[in-house]
Amino acid sequence: MSLLVLGVSHRTAPMSVLDAFAFDATAVEQLRSRVCSGEYVMGVVVLATCNRVEIIAEVSGFHGGLADLGSALVDMTSFDWKELAGHMFVRYGKEAYEHLFELTTGLDSMAIGEAQILGQVRTALNEARTAGTLTGDLERAVSRALEVGKRAHSETALDTVSNSLLDTALFSAREHLGEITGARALVVGAGAMSGLAVATLVRSGVSSLTVINRTSERALRLIEHAEELAQELGTDLTTSFTELSEDTLVDEIRRSNLIVSVTGARGIVIGTDTVVKAMSSTPEPHKRAFIDLAMPFDIEHGVADIPHVSLMGLEQLSTEFAQSNLAADSRAVDALAQVRALIRQAMHQVAAEKAASKINPTVVALRKRASQIIESEYSRLVNKLGDDVSDDVQAEIRKSLNRTVDKILHNPTVRVKELALTETSTDYAAALSTLFDLTAAPETSELPIVDAKNRTAKSNPAKTAKTATPAPAKSTTTDGTTPVGDHTLDVVEPEGWTRTVRLGTRRSNLARSQSVGVAQDIAAHTGWRVEIVEVVTEGDVNMTPLANMGGTGVFVSAVRQALLSGKIDIAVHSLKDLPTAQAPGITLAAVPPRVDPSDVLVARDGLTFDTLPQGAVVGTGSPRRAAQMRAARPDLDIRGVRGNVDTRIKYVTDGRLDAVVLAAAGMRRLGRLAEVSQTLTTELMLPAPGQGALAIECRAENADREPFDAKLRSGLLAIHDETTYRAVVAERAILSRAQAGCSAPIGALANVTERSIELSAVMADDAGKLARITRSVANTGVNAAIDVGTQIADELLDTLGVVPDTLTGANAPKAQLEVKP
Repeated sequence: MSLLVLGVSHRTAPMSVLDAFAFDATAVEQLRSRVCSGEYVMGVVVLATCNRVEIIAEVSGFHGGLADLGSALVDMTSFDWKELAGHMFVRYGKEAYEHLFELTTGLDSMAIGEAQILGQVRTALNEARTAGTLTGDLERAVSRALEVGKRAHSETALDTVSNSLLDTALFSAREHLGEITGARALVVGAGAMSGLAVATLVRSGVSSLTVINRTSERALRLIEHAEELAQELGTDLTTSFTELSEDTLVDEIRRSNLIVSVTGARGIVIGTDTVVKAMSSTPEPHKRAFIDLAMPFDIEHGVADIPHVSLMGLEQLSTEFAQSNLAADSRAVDALAQVRALIRQAMHQVAAEKAASKINPTVVALRKRASQIIESEYSRLVNKLGDDVSDDVQAEIRKSLNRTVDKILHNPTVRVKELALTETSTDYAAALSTLFDLTAAPETSELPIVDAKNRTAKSNPAKTAKTATPAPAKSTTTDGTTPVGDHTLDVVEPEGWTRTVRLGTRRSNLARSQSVGVAQDIAAHTGWRVEIVEVVTEGDVNMTPLANMGGTGVFVSAVRQALLSGKIDIAVHSLKDLPTAQAPGITLAAVPPRVDPSDVLVARDGLTFDTLPQGAVVGTGSPRRAAQMRAARPDLDIRGVRGNVDTRIKYVTDGRLDAVVLAAAGMRRLGRLAEVSQTLTTELMLPAPGQGALAIECRAENADREPFDAKLRSGLLAIHDETTYRAVVAERAILSRAQAGCSAPIGALANVTERSIELSAVMADDAGKLARITRSVANTGVNAAIDVGTQIADELLDTLGVVPDTLTGANAPKAQLEVKP
């Protein structure tokens, strides 16, 4: 992508110019729409605050993109381009990324290191997402900048710089008031900088603190924080809060002698007349110090001319800070150096990904060419052999061809990507294209891949037997037309098996079917004979709604106990049912490739979600599904249901429900995909964290019961899929951070590629209000997956005002479907 930023800020323009960019929400929407309609613009984010307007865009060319952005900006103001040009700044490509990093870390703010800009950029990104003006690359660029900004505050001492700025302000106040210990402080506003001001005032020893804000809720949060801090410090502090009005301002200024104002308002908040009125109502005049941390300003400049009053604004404060000893404070210097190091690290990562992106299309073309050759040779061989060779043998031939080519291409493709990151003039993409004549490759789509095993419908020969013999190295398929495994099987026995392992599973048809599929994969890859052992869990026999049972572990505990007792050697679970906490003595040995994680609708008469009639009765036992359905269709009657897949579908065919929502993976594994009316899009319904994936557990090293346990753990790696594992780790990190169980109203889905992890998540509070976020990070490993999940969880919790471990079953269906005997 080509990233372009065009903007105006306090660093490039005087207030007379910035005032022309005082855009409200409607104006921001108009500007975003105008920019996005530009010929050279592919996506856009508009950031508009009290001291800056920036257009962040993905463009197809610099000059054309700049013309599109500039024209849209001129159309929104009373200035022409020539007047504006001297006040604008332009950043393109590498410089645009660096600017975004400086922006989100607060290095470009007037109050260096302030954290409020993080929320403002996040809001701008969410607004662009809602407006549909984002591209994938643009969203990743801004999301990465937000990640760097968050790391700057959590991993460095950046906040000490903002503290130093406030220390400068209090030093100025001391010169006017004398010692401020025991001062009566008033803070106007309740944003991020207000929070910092409150903490600094409490540490300075003020005797009383009042917070005024437009809404009392946020003011109360600051007061509670101040009281907690005062208690930690062991100081006496009188506190109060109130809503902002002219009368409350007059009353509180009259009572206070140290006033800090930092609101997001546009225009005067504390006028000269207000201060005069407050001071005239006191019997004897006393000194007051006003500190204005807002941009452009909250306090009218005339206040400085009132007798007994001092006023320091942000611009003057920044100048004094730069000239003071505080600016040279080693803490502040070290903090800024740490932030710069983070930015350099992020810039290096951007450069590396850009270099890799240049070679990726060529690598893709090379693999595509190889696939075409494989398919051509395979088709020729199939036609030649005809019916002389079985479908299974043909499938093995095709897999062997694929594995051989993959092994041949693996090292060269990995190495060429590594070389592309080095500083060199060699064009490795061109070299590959020349060597393999990739330019001559046909531009048509890839040849269809034939699954020889499922080309014709065949009866399952194992249906009447209790033992099955899998072909060597065969993996189960989930095309949805046939079950992944015969749920009646008790044993999967390969030829020449070496030993027996016992696999524990729940007793439902779905659990047994998917467990047989896993057993076949284990037998094929290891040569072990696998016995299927049925374990009855609480979730199988207790029909209480899951939300009322707590949800966590009801399908798992009994199987795990059988594992620890030695009754079984391997446990197979639906991963979404696993508690996030580590179980003592048990380890997650493998996560096989995931099956479709979507939710599906099974409805009468083939109805879809949109065509269900008003008031239709839809069944689900999931608070997550119920909350998302209510948000999309408040008219639906959502009823709670329990039972296996057969039972739930029967409720529809019997006419007791109009529709039921189930997991696509279960329908596929049971071979019942034909009964699905609609696969629900992730825009409508995000799945449960881990949905569609299986978890294979065995005893941990500290709980070994026999020497073979170590070999068992190693052997199970043969069926492990790292891509699926990283995806579910990211999703379940949200549950872990929220301290929520598998029945919580949380949906999440991660898309993991070689380069990135993109995670979308939704959460509902107890009132049913939804918040949804998508973030993307570089795929640097499992820790990156955990970090992005934790980050999203924090943002969702903060957006909804939810405290971890407090999500209840309030979103569960209010009425349960009556179960008739």
